[in-house]
This record gives sequence, C-alpha cells and structure tokens, in this order.
Amino acid sequence: MPIPSTAAAATAAEAETADTIAAAVTACPAVAALHGGGLRRTATYLPGRRVDGVRLADDRIEVSVVAVQGAPVALLADQVRAAVAPLAGGRVVDVHVADLQLFEEQPPALPAGPSAGIRAPELR
Repeated sequence: MPIPSTAAAATAAEAETADTIAAAVTACPAVAALHGGGLRRTATYLPGRRVDGVRLADDRIEVSVVAVQGAPVALLADQVRAAVAPLAGGRVVDVHVADLQLFEEQPPALPAGPSAGIRAPELR
C-alpha cells in the first residue's frame, strides 16, 4: 500500500475539515446557506472541487453565509462561531453575512405533490 505524500495527506485533512465546517455551519438555525461570494470568492479549493462559503487559512477560518430573515446578525455570528470553534484548531473564526434570505425566497417545507400541475375548476 503506497504511503500518501505529505501534500496529499494535508489535502485530505483539509477537505475533511472544510466539509465538516460546512455541515456544522449549515446546521445553525440562523443560517440559510453558505455563500461563495462574488468578486472575492470565499471557498476552499480542493483537487477537482471546492467548498463554497468556507476558506481555511493557517491563522483563521473565514465563513460566508446567507442569513435567515429576522435572525439578528450577532446571534448568527455566535451560532456559527460556536459550531466552528471545536473544529477550528485554535484559529480565529471570521463570519461574513453575504446575503439575506427573504421569507418569500424560502423553499417550501414540502415538495409539490402530484396534484401541483392540476388546475382547480373555475367557479362561476
């Protein structure tokens, strides 16, 4: 069995960390989604893929999110930092609120059923 190189091992560990952080952040009630950013991307680049909304650096972890409407930003930041702190390895956690999900933009709680395409009869 070949021994992985240090770079490959670091990349595997980085991938696992980024994926775990992404899952922890999206589990926060005040977070609607991760946000990859616009002109300045927030992402961890891995071989063949990227984890949007999470950037790992030696001294910090940057997280970019879409906030749920009505959630105070301070509460959101506290939730994200509390979720990421055990995974951060002592690094500072920076939280960036990139967008706001309005109530009318929220996905429906249940998927449309088979009758979704059937029009109701018109009343006369």
